[in-house]
Amino acid sequence: MGRAPTRPESSVFEFPPATREGPAEPIDLGVVTPGWQPVIARDKRPVGFRLVLRAGDGASVPMADLLDGLLGGFIADDATGFPHGLIVLAPVDLPLDDSMAAWSAPRNVLLEIDQDELADAVRLRRVQEIQRRGVRLVLRVSDGARLADARLPLFQYVAMQAGTQGLAPRECALLALGPGSSAGVSAAFKAGAHAVVGWPLGEAAQGASGTLQPMQRAVLDLIRLVQAEAENRDLERAFRAEPMLSYMLLTLANSPAFVRGRPIASIAQAIQLLGYQRLVKWLVLLMVVAAKETKALPQIYTAVARGFLMENLAGAAGVRGRERDECFIVGVFSLLDKIVGRDASQLFGEVPLPPAVVAALVERTGPFARYLGLALALEGGDAGIVQAGTSALQLSQGAVNQALLQALAATDALQSVV
Repeated sequence: MGRAPTRPESSVFEFPPATREGPAEPIDLGVVTPGWQPVIARDKRPVGFRLVLRAGDGASVPMADLLDGLLGGFIADDATGFPHGLIVLAPVDLPLDDSMAAWSAPRNVLLEIDQDELADAVRLRRVQEIQRRGVRLVLRVSDGARLADARLPLFQYVAMQAGTQGLAPRECALLALGPGSSAGVSAAFKAGAHAVVGWPLGEAAQGASGTLQPMQRAVLDLIRLVQAEAENRDLERAFRAEPMLSYMLLTLANSPAFVRGRPIASIAQAIQLLGYQRLVKWLVLLMVVAAKETKALPQIYTAVARGFLMENLAGAAGVRGRERDECFIVGVFSLLDKIVGRDASQLFGEVPLPPAVVAALVERTGPFARYLGLALALEGGDAGIVQAGTSALQLSQGAVNQALLQALAATDALQSVV
């Protein structure tokens, strides 16, 4: 593992458009407990996500059926399109079985396989058959000393814990798992990693100034106008003063992340169709996306995913209307302090938000705190904490898993805006 990579950087994360049909039979997604983290390329741009799958409660399901059910979950009820970014499916304690001999997947879906699956002839032949069917594979390596170079041609990527990897192998691109700090990210890329999985979200974004960007301040002024129930013509006038903001709102409104019966062609139409409360939700999203020129893209991606996830969880729990939209706002704003580089209590003292939203963001209390706690648990991937958060909301694991899959698909659909 001491040779430098030769694969062109530009080709590592490029995929053709992905399409996917749902599974032939409904699958109980609750048989697994998931965790997720973004995959961040060397230019600090999110290129997809890794979905860790741990065995949950309930009856076992053939692995091929389970994976098909998960992939079908991204497009359930036609809520979103199938993601175009990288999707790494990483079963941790779910062994491969004979059903995988007939499994196939879109090109942007990769199956992560532990190096122990290469330990005997029977399991090795199964891996070889999966690869022969065109499935792209990731080799998860916990002990580099046991890595057999002869097996590397089976794999597109090697995944190793950040801080333990050597230089990237010539045959595969390297994914560095779980860098704990910005220094860890830099070290992983210096060692030859093509991407890191996970991001040090507890640190302020690189280059954060401590103040809101001009466009973010413009969005903040619009939020104030909406919450003051200003006339539509005043809102239109404020948007016209910020042409880029108008463009971003219309691009967002017509993105695949939001299902609309007909295209939204003007700011006036957007205001009329959305209504004031939904417009606040979209402005909140724009306030975060407006920071895209900074070096905070990993934080933006994660914050948007949290917003969609919390909204979906609230919907699964029977929450409707304003409270569900406020769940979305909590998720999207949950990393705004890190994106801006300012203490949360000071920052949210400037932003006109409902008290329950501020309580969740600053103190982690109030009715939305449990939804945020579960969203954070799903990023951490600890099955016990995820299951406890699921129980606290009185949701089934299947409903939580569906909420996560559709949130990740919606976030992927917004990448053209971000």
